[in-house]
Amino acid sequence: MVVRDRQQEKSQAGTASRDNRRDDDWRDDWDDSAAREDEAVDPLSHAEAVKLLGERALRTSRMTPGKVVLAQVVVTLLSAVAWAVFAHEHAPSGWSAFFGGMACFVPSGFFALRLYMSRKQPSVGGLVAGEAIKVFGTMALLVLVIVLYRDLRWVPLLVTFLLALKTYWVALAIR
Repeated sequence: MVVRDRQQEKSQAGTASRDNRRDDDWRDDWDDSAAREDEAVDPLSHAEAVKLLGERALRTSRMTPGKVVLAQVVVTLLSAVAWAVFAHEHAPSGWSAFFGGMACFVPSGFFALRLYMSRKQPSVGGLVAGEAIKVFGTMALLVLVIVLYRDLRWVPLLVTFLLALKTYWVALAIR
């Protein structure tokens, strides 16, 4: 029945122009929108952006990637000191906590440095590559700590790692 409908539409439409496709060819939705892709898009004016997003959303953030890394270092040091003072085994717990936080803030620091160095030519591909390097760097540092540090205490390492990792959420809230 579908084939008959297409044939009837074809006969009713008459001859198609050379640019149009034949009805029995496969039509792809991506091809339909590709022609509109080159159309110009007018940017929002300031008043339209304020109306759409609100005044607070248009303010520049006070939190830079460098400040986020600095906050991660502070959280790591505070957590390591707390684990060293209050834990049953002071030194191993403190060092484990420090190494857990370090596995978070060292790759983040390299990522922030990479962002700073590429600020004149930012690209999405650069962000994705930087984030991939950060993830693999974090995994490598965690494996290195697990293999090399004999007195490792898992709870301080993981708690401090998660605290340093969640510093991003605090940074987003500060805006």
